Amino acid sequence: MNKDNILHSLIQGETLNYRVLNYKINTAIQNITFDIKCFGEIYFETEPCDIVLSRNKTKQAQILVPDVTTSSLDNIKLQKSRQIDMQGTNICGCCILPNGKLAFTYFCDMMVKVFNIDGSKVNEIKMPSNVYDIVYIRADNTLAVSSGTSRKRCVTILDFEKEQIKKTVLLESSNFGISLKKNKLVCSSKNKGILMIDPTDSTTTTIVRAEMQNDCYTATFDDKIYHSNPTTNAVECFSLRGKLRWTFKNKSVLKNPRGIAVDKDGNVYVAGMNSQNVLSISPDGKQHKIVLGASDGLNNPTSLCYSKSKKQLLVANCDYDAHLFDFI
Repeated sequence: MNKDNILHSLIQGETLNYRVLNYKINTAIQNITFDIKCFGEIYFETEPCDIVLSRNKTKQAQILVPDVTTSSLDNIKLQKSRQIDMQGTNICGCCILPNGKLAFTYFCDMMVKVFNIDGSKVNEIKMPSNVYDIVYIRADNTLAVSSGTSRKRCVTILDFEKEQIKKTVLLESSNFGISLKKNKLVCSSKNKGILMIDPTDSTTTTIVRAEMQNDCYTATFDDKIYHSNPTTNAVECFSLRGKLRWTFKNKSVLKNPRGIAVDKDGNVYVAGMNSQNVLSISPDGKQHKIVLGASDGLNNPTSLCYSKSKKQLLVANCDYDAHLFDFI
């Protein structure tokens, strides 16, 4: 076969033709890009190391030795500062404000009440739904209030100074305990799990996917989320990625755990509604200590609030009164 025949054969066989790749976007995918603002978040999580390096003097070699520290629970001492007449019943949430005032939620009355430190009432704000737990948002000087088992399932952002509702974030299920992490809300949602809610744009992210029950509370500290579960009589610690770190369960000292808070050292405080106490749990979940009991005025305690700046712990009973304690 001569050169002309070879060239003619290549041309006739379309061997030298260009190949062009085309694509067509499905319209359903195009709609998703308009509806979804982001597909998720990427972040680093730092976990502390639990070992230290020690040098053997005789062999001059490095060996790994566990870092054993004394529990700070032994140093926890509380002294009652004052008792507050809350003028109502079915109190589910409490909060210490930066100006020293105290805020409480009244579930059945659908109301938030604010008191001075001396117990005198400042104002009361009628809410559009039942109100359960409450947390202060420093970024815009507001309060976030969950709705519990209310028919209107939502988190309400409240400007308590102007006595106005700033925003309402609608949710798919009942929501109970609520806390704050970097200006985002961490909420226990029935049958959904632990949610993180951005109050600025109402976006919701699931941190722990589980069938949570009623009356579970949350707290945050560093890169951890704490969750009380009255159905299982347990307190759980999760990472911000939803990984279970530890579980505390001891019915001899804690029954029907409700409100939960964390101090500056990472010690966890939880109100035992049926055990009539406040239990402190070490940061690793391995040690515990009863720090308050019925003799301190506790009668079906439901909620807690810790103030780092004031070094105080507020404990609200389900009905009638709350107690403010100083750390000494």
